[in-house]
Amino acid sequence: MLESQGYGLSEDRRFCKSVLGLRSIVDFICNEFIHGGHLLALGASAVALSIMILLDTVIRWEFLIISYLCTLAIYGYDHYRDVERDITGNIDRVNHIRRYYKVYPLILSSYIILFFSLLFYFGNLNSLIFGVLLLLIGLFYTIKVKKLTTKITGFKSIYTSLSVASFVIFTGLYCYHSINLLLILLFVFMFLRFLVNTSFCDIKDIESDRRYNILTLPVVLGKERFMFILHIINIISLIPLIAGIYLNILPLFAMPLVFSIIYGGYYIEKARRVNNVNIESLSSIVADGEFVFWPFILFLGMIFI
Repeated sequence: MLESQGYGLSEDRRFCKSVLGLRSIVDFICNEFIHGGHLLALGASAVALSIMILLDTVIRWEFLIISYLCTLAIYGYDHYRDVERDITGNIDRVNHIRRYYKVYPLILSSYIILFFSLLFYFGNLNSLIFGVLLLLIGLFYTIKVKKLTTKITGFKSIYTSLSVASFVIFTGLYCYHSINLLLILLFVFMFLRFLVNTSFCDIKDIESDRRYNILTLPVVLGKERFMFILHIINIISLIPLIAGIYLNILPLFAMPLVFSIIYGGYYIEKARRVNNVNIESLSSIVADGEFVFWPFILFLGMIFI
């Protein structure tokens, strides 16, 4: 009987260890998706897919992977270089990256090699040149350009937003081999949308940015005034979308993208009104997840409009 009880206890312990092991794996995957840059990379792929839908061109599925890898490489390198500075505002991300910090350069290298391989094999000359420049611009920010964030107010948000918006041009060159007025309007729309996103995400870094004298908009303006201006930028981002639809440059089914402005207003207002809101989760999950919804919004627009 004792052996039986001992055997049962041993089985219970093994079961508990297996459950805990499974939970730790799930936790790691979830943290990697959010803090490893995969949510942002998925957003870049979603934007690329949305551009293809709006261009009414063939869906180039390999380009979604190319966009994903490019974004992972850029943000991954930035997170790797800033792992010590981010302790104040992004402790969850820092703790996650430290779990595999020693092999992080190898992982980043694999992203870059695979990005170049796919782009060289599938892309055309224009997209190849622009894709290489886009990757270098993203990496160069972390290496050299970031110093300007201590001298120019809002430089971080503007530079990042211009880089991300350039994915619109990248997609056009890859799929369409040229740039037209539709792409220019989408570039402006994307720039304004991501300016709202990246500026909002600077809120969680206010303390560390002050310490390192980085002149982000929340640091310079103060949280309340910054929130008001962010609401204005959020509303202004409607202009290129509405103008494009009114002038028949953008298809009518692009109208549901207005949801992005409502979505942006939601997380801005939540951060402003709710006391003790988890600003890191609001930034890393809610704000960064905005662009993932774009293709679904457009599909709904195509069905119902």
